Amino acid sequence: MASGLDATGSVAECAGGTVVANIGLGQIHPSSELSEHERLFRDLLPEPVADSYFELLGLGQRPVQDAIDDELVTRQLAYLHRSHGSVTLRPVDPLIATTGLLTQVQRELGRQQDRLLQGYVAAAELHQRQLHDKRPGEVPSVLTQLLTDRDEIAERWTTSIHTTQCTYRSIAAHDPTQTAPILPSPLNSQCDSMKFRELCTPEFLADPRGKAAVRAAIEAGVDVRTAHVLPARMIIVDDHFAVIGLVPAGDSGALLVRSSVLIAALTQYYDQLWASATPVVLPGSIEVSRTRRAMKSLGATEREVLTLLVHGLKDEAIARHLSISVRTVRRHIATVMEFVDAPTRFAAGAAAQRLGLLS
Repeated sequence: MASGLDATGSVAECAGGTVVANIGLGQIHPSSELSEHERLFRDLLPEPVADSYFELLGLGQRPVQDAIDDELVTRQLAYLHRSHGSVTLRPVDPLIATTGLLTQVQRELGRQQDRLLQGYVAAAELHQRQLHDKRPGEVPSVLTQLLTDRDEIAERWTTSIHTTQCTYRSIAAHDPTQTAPILPSPLNSQCDSMKFRELCTPEFLADPRGKAAVRAAIEAGVDVRTAHVLPARMIIVDDHFAVIGLVPAGDSGALLVRSSVLIAALTQYYDQLWASATPVVLPGSIEVSRTRRAMKSLGATEREVLTLLVHGLKDEAIARHLSISVRTVRRHIATVMEFVDAPTRFAAGAAAQRLGLLS
C-alpha cells in the first residue's frame, strides 16, 4: 500500500481508506473561519474528502458522482440510500462521523506505535550484535544489553523506580514473580516535582492483583492511565536508561537501553500513548475524593451546561433549555474548559467523562 504527502499536507494512502493526519501545509481555509467541528475534520482528512463531506452535509443528499463518493462511503462519512430504483448519497450525522473518525485514528496510531516499537527493538538488537562482534578493546561502551538472568531482570523491574530523579514512566504487565506492587520512594529528587506514570490495559485493571497494584500506586502518588492497546512491558527512568520486556511478563528476557537517542525515541513514543490514554479513577481512592471536591467547585449551572454539552447540544439549544442567554452559555463553557484544562469544547467534554465529573 503506497502513501504520500498531498498538496494540503495530508499523508494519504492510496487504498484501504485509512484515516491519516493532516499536518497543515498551506491550508486553503483559514483556521479562524472554521468551526471546531469542521477544523477537526480538516485536520484528519485530505482536503478533497473534507470538502465533499461538508458539501454533502449542506445538500442533505445528492446523486452519486465520482471516486470521492466511494471514499466518503469507505470512511463511513456517507451511505447509499436506495429508493424506487434510484441511488442517492446521504451524509452520516456529524457526531457519529466524528466518533468513527477518532476510532479509526486510534486504531491506526496503535498499529503505527507497534511498528515503531518493533523498529526500536530491532535497531537495538542489531546494535547489540555489532558490539558483540567487536573485540573487547574496540567496544567503547554498552548502549544496549540483552538480559536473560531472571534474578537480574526482576531486580531491574522492582528497584529502578527508586533511582528516579525526575520522571518515571512504566507500562505494567502481569508478572507471576512479582509479589508486591512497585511503588515510588522519591528521595534526593533533583527536580521541583517528580512524576511517576503508569500505563496498563483494562484487562490488567480487571484482574484483582492488578487492581490492587493500581490502587496502591495511585495512593502512592502515581498517575495511572489505561489504553486498550499497549506494547511490551517497559520502564523509562529519566533520560538515564530504559528496560523493555521481550516476553509478555518481561520476566525471562529484557533489553536494557542506555543509548540517549533510543531513550529519547522511547520517551516520545510513551508520551504519545499517555496523551491518548484514559485516567484511572478507582472508587474510594484519593483521586476520587479530589474529583468530588473539584466537582463541588463548579457551579450548578456550569454542571448543567457541561452535561448538555457532552450530550451534543449546541450553544443555542443549551441556552433555550436553561432559559439563559447564549453569551452566558459560552461564558460557562469557557469556565468549564479552564477548569478541566481543555483546549477545545470537544476536549472538555471528553475530559469531563474521563474524570467522572458527570457521574
